[in-house]
Amino acid sequence: MVELLRSRLSGNSDDEATLALVIEGGGMRGMLSATMAAVLADQGIVDAVDLVVGTSAGAANATAVAAGTIGAFSESYASVFASPEYIGAGRMLRRKSMVDTRGITARSAELFEWSLALREGAPRLAAVATDVVTAKAVPLTDFTGPTDLTDSVIASSQLPLAGGLPVTVRGRRWLDGGLVEAVPVASAAALGATHAIVLVTRPFGTAPTYGPADRVIERYLRRVNPDLGERYRSRPERYRATVAEMRAGDHAGVRTLTFAPDAADPIPGRTETDVDLLRAAREAAAATATRMLTEVTR
Repeated sequence: MVELLRSRLSGNSDDEATLALVIEGGGMRGMLSATMAAVLADQGIVDAVDLVVGTSAGAANATAVAAGTIGAFSESYASVFASPEYIGAGRMLRRKSMVDTRGITARSAELFEWSLALREGAPRLAAVATDVVTAKAVPLTDFTGPTDLTDSVIASSQLPLAGGLPVTVRGRRWLDGGLVEAVPVASAAALGATHAIVLVTRPFGTAPTYGPADRVIERYLRRVNPDLGERYRSRPERYRATVAEMRAGDHAGVRTLTFAPDAADPIPGRTETDVDLLRAAREAAAATATRMLTEVTR
């Protein structure tokens, strides 16, 4: 994997590999993967990528990568999207969902020129969402236009309960892709990836927790589809196994190089709105990604 990356960076594209950039989300924690992606873009790594695949907030990040606006987008988590207009318990007092997935996504598409992701020469883009009927992760790709792209990112990012009801896109009902595939390497493999640079938003050795709020979500998902509830319940164990394989260098038949925040870095919560913490987390993520990239490419 490292050899392929070095070869691509040297300008050699005469290989049979398909190199993907795979991006985890996690709500406002997606700022970490956005920041890491911005570091890779600054160093020319994104120019070597054939495919960009993201889940949830990672799908929004992937779109900004494909559009060429990931640097500004990574800053927007603290400057734009931490606003109570889009996220927070105060919205529920106004009989709205805690997270305004549609509003955040539409604003992102406008501010950061997501339509550029559809231009000729941009890497192929996919947003991974969970099909409510099958309880499987599906990479939405081959977008027909800007509206289809925006709707697909909404489908990939629609949190159960906190974001509202499942959304209908392309005639099917969807919820957040992270329910089934938080780090969508398997989806990248389904699209032909042989190698992947993977950006995760939790330090190595950590995984999603499972507390009282998760039990409420699980009960809700079991009413929607029992298989969804089961997949949600097994998410922490599945996440640990997936990241361990990626860190070892191979997952779902794809050779992987994985970047993660340092254990000492500040890690935002899914619905974090503390601007100072978000800015500190972004600064730390940039430093960690720069260090890891230097270690890989030197």
